[in-house]
Amino acid sequence: MSVFGHLADTHLGHRQYGLRQREDDMASTAYATVKEMVTDHGVEAIVLPGDLFHARDIRPKILADAERVLDSVPEDIPVLVSRGNHDENLTPRQVTWLKYLHQKGKIILLEADLESNSEAAVFTPHDTENLGSSSGFYDLETDEGLVRFFGLQWRGARVDTALQQVAAGIQETNDFHGQPDFTVLLAHFGIEDEVPTLGGTVTHAELREVKEVVDYLALGHIHKRYDSAGWIYNPGSPEAHNTREGRTDWEHGYYTVTLSDSEGGTSLSHRVSHCESKRRPYFTIDFDVTGYKSQSGLEEAFRSELSESQYALNNHLQKPLYLSGGSPREPIVDLRFTGTLQFDRADFRTGKLAEWAEEEYGALYVQTNTGIRTANVQALLSEMEDGDVFVDGRLNTALLERRVFETIAEESVYNTESDAVADVLERAHHMAQRNESPEDIRVSVTEKRRELFETMVDDVVVDLPEDPFVRDTSEQEEQEMEVLQE
Repeated sequence: MSVFGHLADTHLGHRQYGLRQREDDMASTAYATVKEMVTDHGVEAIVLPGDLFHARDIRPKILADAERVLDSVPEDIPVLVSRGNHDENLTPRQVTWLKYLHQKGKIILLEADLESNSEAAVFTPHDTENLGSSSGFYDLETDEGLVRFFGLQWRGARVDTALQQVAAGIQETNDFHGQPDFTVLLAHFGIEDEVPTLGGTVTHAELREVKEVVDYLALGHIHKRYDSAGWIYNPGSPEAHNTREGRTDWEHGYYTVTLSDSEGGTSLSHRVSHCESKRRPYFTIDFDVTGYKSQSGLEEAFRSELSESQYALNNHLQKPLYLSGGSPREPIVDLRFTGTLQFDRADFRTGKLAEWAEEEYGALYVQTNTGIRTANVQALLSEMEDGDVFVDGRLNTALLERRVFETIAEESVYNTESDAVADVLERAHHMAQRNESPEDIRVSVTEKRRELFETMVDDVVVDLPEDPFVRDTSEQEEQEMEVLQE
């Protein structure tokens, strides 16, 4: 039986929280994952559908890290890569880093030609004698039969049209070059029906034509493992890239896909196993501030919480996934403050509490997320005049939103520019309502934040636990608010 491996979203070069150690984690985890695929599972090919790199322009060290990972794969095992949004170049370039690696023979870059024919994508076969800048498809001869790999590069909002072209192009390619026994498509997008809150742009309905010509859809882009319908697979990034991804309900790792003869069928059958990647642990502390009348009382209770959570932390760090050389890795601590603050927001010293957590837990980093409200916020709606809240018998939603954003800004660590911060929150909220991408929202807020607070350390997130105006959208709100940390 033949086996190929599937991982995605290695994000080499991501220096999370500005930490060199996290940049090194991305490389070492990718290296260990690839080595495990080859040594423990005997894969005959590796597919990586997007975001090999974290940034479009990389430093020499990051290229060296990538080559070290790729050089660990024996020459007779092809590494098939498609382009993700983080690999995408802002402007067309004759040579990109993925094309460079393709031309050096480190990877096989698979791309669809979507320009030559508006009805059907054109896929050129991989030519070992003339590599070019990329290939359209790659044929792998196995003991069970011919496996054909196609690639679709990141297309963003245009992916629906591209998928129609790809389906037609695969059919035309197979008609011309002969039918394979198993077909794999590498692509970089999310599935709305599977992870509805994470910016997916494709539904199962839009994949109907692709399903007719593809046996295994190898996805990347969403950093959480999911699979569907026996043919759609997304392994989750090898490393968690933020505190949400570090939660225990997010699986990260890679797939091994075992091919065998199908009883009575024309295509090979496949069996898929998901393997968790060995990575940096995250540990969450949820601390409700509601019951404390002063900072001193809160600090005393917080120290007790740290001591009481030590046993749970130790058990968490002893999981095999989080060991390095038999020893626990330093965790990233997700320190979340919730509830209603009963004293002045200016007296709430989160930096001091984070230092205690870092010292007590031996943490690599403590990410502080402040999702609290003060008593003033809780009373906001009741304090407003009925004439302001209702206009011609209708709820004045715009005014309510503005007042909430102003109050949040005034009681946050960003209160020196409260009006401007309220503007930023309002703009981000409206962008989300217009279904603009999380990446566009993040860029918008990040640019404004850097303009307003050039010297502020990225250690606090202003976070709304729930939206006063929309029901059941807590995940969307978290995306809107968490971008303030970037």
